[in-house]
Amino acid sequence: MRAGTVLQCRSRLMVELHSCSHYIFCRHNRRGRAPMIPYTMVAGWMGFPRLTINTGLTYSYAIGYKLKDKTGEHWTARFIRFKEKDKKAEWGGASVFYEAVPALMKELGVDPNRSAFIPALSSSETKADPGRSVPWIAKESARICGAQYTDAALSKQVHGKIHNIYSAEGRTAELDKAKYQSVKIDADHVFVFDDIITRGDTLSRIAQAVLAINPDSKVYGVGFAKAESVDYCPNPDNDQVPSQWDDLWKQGEQEHDEKFKKG
Repeated sequence: MRAGTVLQCRSRLMVELHSCSHYIFCRHNRRGRAPMIPYTMVAGWMGFPRLTINTGLTYSYAIGYKLKDKTGEHWTARFIRFKEKDKKAEWGGASVFYEAVPALMKELGVDPNRSAFIPALSSSETKADPGRSVPWIAKESARICGAQYTDAALSKQVHGKIHNIYSAEGRTAELDKAKYQSVKIDADHVFVFDDIITRGDTLSRIAQAVLAINPDSKVYGVGFAKAESVDYCPNPDNDQVPSQWDDLWKQGEQEHDEKFKKG
């Protein structure tokens, strides 16, 4: 076989392989919507090497998917209740995080003493409210791991609720109003705790603010869920979530009921 023919065959094969992997991992639909975001399993977490918007983020992690168009799914229903500030769901989520976050830290091999946990801010906050679920869960997770914690790392301006805006352009314009700022953080690894990860725009803005003052740090996103549509979700039943985490969530809710039971 001539060299030119070999090169042509090799070129054709590479194109076919690329097309195949592109379909498996990205699953573009016919309308040209954004590709599915791939993940790898990391100590039971879904680990995302990139998000749709991924400026300044080293990696992002979530327990499972919050499905936009399958709200009755087991874990999705839990994440919705958590987002709506259901106290039982907050205890359930906390119970999972108190086991899952130390496992993640161990798997990543980072030094807890050189790691800082900070909470993301809600749309109405200029500083983190220590009484909100994400800050107190992040704080207790830090205590368990032996990591640093501060709820004073970030500040921003008040802006509208992002989940009420359905266009990417609208969300970006609204987040522009936030103008995130960070203080000096004496840590090599900064883990930003949030409830729901969507496109990654909020986490990216936080990462950029942190890195502007702490350029030698690495920034990670840690969320309870990754928002996604069924068509762009490889696991619409959330069957990738470890079964013991399901037990932990139930345990947390039961502990809430026992502590606050009436009569």
